[in-house]
Amino acid sequence: MNRFLHAFPVVFLAVGLAGAAHADLEDGLAAFEAQDYETALTEFTEDAEKGVALAQYNLGLMYHSALGTAQDYERAMQLLALSAQQGVAKAQYLLGSMYDKGQGTAQDYAEAYRWYEMAATQGDADAQYAVGTMNFYGQGKAEDYALAVEWYEKAAIQGHRDSQYNLGVMHGNGFGTPADMDEAYRWFLAAGEAGSADAQFNLGIMYQDGVGVMADPAQSARWFIAAAEQGIAQAQARAGIAYASGQGVAQDYIKAREWFTAAAEQGDVPAQSFLGRIYMSGLGLDEQDLVSAYMWYKIANSNGDADAANVIATLRGYMDAEQIATAESRAVSWAGQHR
Repeated sequence: MNRFLHAFPVVFLAVGLAGAAHADLEDGLAAFEAQDYETALTEFTEDAEKGVALAQYNLGLMYHSALGTAQDYERAMQLLALSAQQGVAKAQYLLGSMYDKGQGTAQDYAEAYRWYEMAATQGDADAQYAVGTMNFYGQGKAEDYALAVEWYEKAAIQGHRDSQYNLGVMHGNGFGTPADMDEAYRWFLAAGEAGSADAQFNLGIMYQDGVGVMADPAQSARWFIAAAEQGIAQAQARAGIAYASGQGVAQDYIKAREWFTAAAEQGDVPAQSFLGRIYMSGLGLDEQDLVSAYMWYKIANSNGDADAANVIATLRGYMDAEQIATAESRAVSWAGQHR
């Protein structure tokens, strides 16, 4: 339960108008929403030159994201700095992100932290997440897990999915707070329901092992499948096991093979061995497929499954030279395509 995210969310143009909004700003927003970026650029430029903070932010965002104009990080930074200095939280956040990533300037974690913290203090959830993450990794300041927990919680309470997930990781591992699997479950559930694949995988493990919640094979399978559908290889392998064993779902060898294949293609070694067993036993198939079984066991063995060598030796006793050569060739071809 130590999977951890370090990704910053995409910043969208979603700025409300202040009380004394300018008509041009309204026109610019309307043009932007209609994807008339050329008009939006003109309208925002006029108001930005008048010192309107929201126009400066919107225009900076357009230069940053190459909307209606060529991408220009330096120009974006200039505009965002003007807006940020007037207190626009989203401008402060995006300016921090640019210092964080070295866009339009040399990477500077201390400066990134300063701007993130300004936005976070105003309640911006994305910035709170960023401050939490920088505290976790010790970027721009000394590492401080306890402070990371505080900032993640502020964002998580606002529904910030990645903060909810990271908060689950913190509670689950005792980072900056006493280990508490009930709290870890609470936050993984919030993140999982919001679509976090990693949280869904962890929920599958928790329901499988009865950690932080009563063991429940059906719930475990449900969460593994949800994460599997989002491409998490380990979850795909677990979904395959659930269908092969009938744990929490009706036994279905065809679905088991589908999930094992998906995981195996991503390099999951246990799934490669399970897939070999499926083909060797002919489960969900019209008959055994020893060539495919040999191929997958060979791939698993090459990737570190020492026990697969014994199965390969057994299979060779039931296969002719042509079958063995075909299986070996397929394994080599697969390895070449998955380097």
